[in-house]
Amino acid sequence: MNLSNLFSKKSEFSPKFLGQNPDEQLIAVTRRGFIIELRWLLPLVIGFYFLILNSYFLDSSLSLLFNSSAISFIRVVAFIILSLIFYNRITDWFYSVNLITNQRVIDFEFSGLGIKKVVETDLRNIQSVTIESAGLLSFLFGLSTIHILTSGDNPNIDLEFISDANRIQDLISDLGRSVNKNERIK
Repeated sequence: MNLSNLFSKKSEFSPKFLGQNPDEQLIAVTRRGFIIELRWLLPLVIGFYFLILNSYFLDSSLSLLFNSSAISFIRVVAFIILSLIFYNRITDWFYSVNLITNQRVIDFEFSGLGIKKVVETDLRNIQSVTIESAGLLSFLFGLSTIHILTSGDNPNIDLEFISDANRIQDLISDLGRSVNKNERIK
């Protein structure tokens, strides 16, 4: 085995996803900006703080009502509940992605424990692509929602709290125009 050939070859990473057509190429992957997840992350961090690091506050307030073994049980149950909420929310954020390919736009939304919603539309069905920025967080961190209006009975797609939304909107619009232009020429 020649090691110089092994290291000299350039490996190309070609991402794939479930349900991808043979001639379909993945162009962009987006997800909600992580800063928007502070809505649930900060209360969980405060909960873990009072549960683990600031045990004096928890023990002194609960010692009036419960004995020490009951307080330990409450602490374990609270830790399990906070951990499950954290796991649920972080997997929801991580697995909820938007895929833009050369043929379609796909919105994967995960919520709860195993609830999945997949909305997709072909690029030829896209009528308009608009951006909406509302709120202080959107303004400060450049997060916007992209609304994709589709034709007929196709579902509309909302890509929520996307950073660099102008580039994504331009990409989707250009892809939609190029697909529709090629169809008209044929």
